[in-house]
Amino acid sequence: MDDPKTYDGLQAIVFFAGFYEGLLPFPAKYFGWTPLLSLPSRMPAPAWWIVAAAALVTAAVLLVVLDTAKKRRFPDA
Repeated sequence: MDDPKTYDGLQAIVFFAGFYEGLLPFPAKYFGWTPLLSLPSRMPAPAWWIVAAAALVTAAVLLVVLDTAKKRRFPDA
């Protein structure tokens, strides 16, 4: 990864996945929505909580790791 934009692109993908798989299922279940890209919204009651929470935590950790790696690789960017 020779460009800081690569890290930015990876962070955008992780943020998008974390939003749709981790954050969106909570209001979707409350309001009765079934978003197309949100797989936990289609799961039964105990499983969707676990999957959505795990996706949210994983996305947050990956965003921190990618940001740290970007700052270490490109300190001036």
